Parts: sequence; C-alpha cells; structure tokens
Amino acid sequence: MVLSANAQIDKTQLSLDVSKTNDQNIKLLSTYTWKRTIQGYSEGNLVLNVLSSATMGPDGKPVFQVIEKSGTEKQKSSKKQAEAAEYIKNAVDLVSKYIFMSTGQMVDLFNKGTLSLLNNELHAEAFNFITKGDHLKFIFDKGSLQYKTQDISTQMNGDPVKATVTYKIVDNVNTVDKVVLDLPAKKYKVNVTSTDFAKKL
Repeated sequence: MVLSANAQIDKTQLSLDVSKTNDQNIKLLSTYTWKRTIQGYSEGNLVLNVLSSATMGPDGKPVFQVIEKSGTEKQKSSKKQAEAAEYIKNAVDLVSKYIFMSTGQMVDLFNKGTLSLLNNELHAEAFNFITKGDHLKFIFDKGSLQYKTQDISTQMNGDPVKATVTYKIVDNVNTVDKVVLDLPAKKYKVNVTSTDFAKKL
C-alpha cells in the first residue's frame, strides 16, 4: 500500500506522530550515557580507533568526549594518519546530522518525501534533503513509529559518503546500534558502534 496524494492528511499526521515519538525518545535517551567506538579502516588496515563517552546535549544532539584514541603502529606516516582521522571524523559528523534530525526536519521529511507502507514497516524516502544530491531511506516500525534502519547517501566536498544505520531497543529507548560508512573516494570503511548504555546517576 502506497500513501498517495489523496492521503495528505495522513501524511501530515504521520509526520507529527513520528516527530512526537522521536522527541519523547530523545528525552528518554538524555537520561542515559553510553560509549561510542569509531573504527576506521584503509584497505583493511585499522587507521583510527576512538572510544568516546556520549550523552545527549540540550539541543537534542549527542555530545561526545574522547576517552581513548589510537591509530596503528604500522602506519608509517603520521601526517597520512592524521589526514585519515580528520576525513573519517568529518564523515561521521556529517552522517550524524542525518541520524539526529530536528523536529522540523522530521516533519519536512514526511511532508516532502515519499512514504510507503510495507508489511509492518513505514518507509520514508527523500532526495536533495539536507545537501544537494543526497538520498535518504528511513524505515520505521509501523506500530511504534520507532526507527529500524536508515540508509544515507550524501556528499562531503564532492566525495560520496554512504552510511547504513541500524537501531536497537535498550530499556524501551530506541537507539543507534551500529553505523557502517563507506567512503569510496579514499577507500575507507568505518564502523561506529554504541554500547554500554547506563542510566545517569
């Protein structure tokens, strides 16, 4: 079943319902801390390994504090490693803008994007959303309106950035489990994982 133009009221209502669910989820998530690990690979070799503690900031975006950072001893050029680390960090930051969208952006996604219902999933797809040439495909659970996956294709200074985001439920909170990035221009692969969720004391 595809939500057609004549279901415009449903589309607007859905955008509000999903935004509300997302807002409530961010409030719940802001009562937690967790760990984020970024592992960046260049042609199979680990070039970046960063462990950070994370919590939600007052603006509904996560705030990260680096606990431990390391490259690899095999990396001969520290300059090359620094460039790789910077490139990977910028790509992760860019993708985060899509993962943690504002309420206004969520409403825009539903109003401007293409919506479809497939089994128990709600699919939202959009092009040229945050930057020209980007393509988003977000899948929500139809019943709870919680995120299941996000496929993000965008550009960073003309270089393609592709990311697949998978979600998990922790104590009834919908949260990012893993982000896999493909940065083909530099032949980098990046895994970002979220672990050790704990209630703030």
